[in-house]
Amino acid sequence: MLAELAACNLAYKTIKQFVGSGRELMDCSSAVIKYFDNKSELAKRVESSSGPKNELEEFLALEKIKSQEAELKTFMIYCGRAGMWNDWQSFQAKAARNRKDAIKNQAKEKYKRQQAALENLNLAIKVGGILIVIMASAFGVAIYLRTY
Repeated sequence: MLAELAACNLAYKTIKQFVGSGRELMDCSSAVIKYFDNKSELAKRVESSSGPKNELEEFLALEKIKSQEAELKTFMIYCGRAGMWNDWQSFQAKAARNRKDAIKNQAKEKYKRQQAALENLNLAIKVGGILIVIMASAFGVAIYLRTY
């Protein structure tokens, strides 16, 4: 969690320096990408952390990210092109839907592979059962013929 927060802070400082020196927000697009990638990683870690939690630390980290994102919104509104913030929000929503769809598709593919494996196992059990019956029958016939 701390690594993601540190990466967010570093990317945020880079963005702030770019905008503060009068440069375009688009000039620091790699820092913006790093910021939002690490922000989403941080949010995922906070949601899925299974170890001992430090709720205050997590809360403060998320609050810091919120305030930074509010300032980035201001940068996009005043230092970016007209409508940039709205376009960014639409882009983020679309990307989130695509990520959810990708996760669903992975789950579906995993389910299909599991079903195929179960079908193969059932087929192997049936074939094995048939072979056992055939072998037992052949053994019984052999014993029968030998007694006569």
